[in-house]
Amino acid sequence: MEPGSSNSNRGGGGGRPRRTGGMGRGGDMAGGPGGFIPAVLMVHGLSPNMNPNKLYNILCMYGDVNKIKFLMTKKGIAMVEMKDNRGADNVLRYLNRAKALGSQLSISPSKHREVGTGGNIGILDDGSEALQVYQNSRFNRYATEKKAAKNRLVEPTKILHFFAMPLEIDEEFVLKLLEDKGCPTPTSISMHKSEVCSAGLLEFESTEEAIDTAVVANHMQGSHKGVRYLMKIAFTGKKSMPMDNYEEVKPSSSSAKSRDNKKDKAEETA
Repeated sequence: MEPGSSNSNRGGGGGRPRRTGGMGRGGDMAGGPGGFIPAVLMVHGLSPNMNPNKLYNILCMYGDVNKIKFLMTKKGIAMVEMKDNRGADNVLRYLNRAKALGSQLSISPSKHREVGTGGNIGILDDGSEALQVYQNSRFNRYATEKKAAKNRLVEPTKILHFFAMPLEIDEEFVLKLLEDKGCPTPTSISMHKSEVCSAGLLEFESTEEAIDTAVVANHMQGSHKGVRYLMKIAFTGKKSMPMDNYEEVKPSSSSAKSRDNKKDKAEETA
C-alpha cells in the first residue's frame, strides 16, 4: 500500500483554520485535525520523476504530513500541508536546498492556510494523482509523543538507517531490493537483528545518493519467503547502529505467528 491515498470524496477546501503568524514553534493549538493548526509550504525545483508519495518519503522524517498537491499548471512545484508549524519548521531547516532526483529543492512558507482538495485533480506523468492525503497515514512518525520521541532530527547524510524489517531478511536481500528499484548502490551495508526485527545501515558515496534512495525505497513493501516486509528509512549521522532511537515494528507474518504459538504452548506446559 502506498503511503498516501487519493481523496476520492473531494469536497471544497472547507473553512480556513485559525493560524498564528509566521512559522514559529508556538501556536500549534486547536484549528486543524487533532487540534493542530496546519502549516503550508511551497516546494519548488521538483524533478519530473518526483510525485507526492516520493516527496512524502523524505518529508515524513521531519514532521507529520497532511496533504501534498503537485500543481498541474506550474511544473516542478508542490504545495505541502504539514500537520503543524513544528513540522514545517523542521522541513525548512533540514530539507531546503537539498538535492533529490537530480533537482535542488527550494522550500518556503506559503501564504495559504491549507491545501484545498476541491476541483479537478490532475494525473502526473507517472500515472499517479497530483493530490495525496496523509492525515491518517500509519507512516506518519509524529502522531503521538511516544512516536515522536523515537525520531532523531538530523540533516540528510550519506548514511541511512533502515528498520522494521523481518528477521528472515539478510544483506543480500536488501541490496537486491534497492537494485530492483533502481536505487544507487551502497558502498557498505551492516545489519543488526533484535528479538523482533532486522535493522541496518546503508552508506552511500554522497548525501544526494542517500536522499534518492530514501525517496524511492522508504516504505517499500512486499513479501519474502511468505513473510511480509515494510522497509522504513531515516537519515543518521552515526556509523554505528542506533539501538534505541527508532521505532522497531514487528512485521506481520505467518512465521511470526508460528513463533508466538510455540511460545504460548511452551508457557502452557511449563
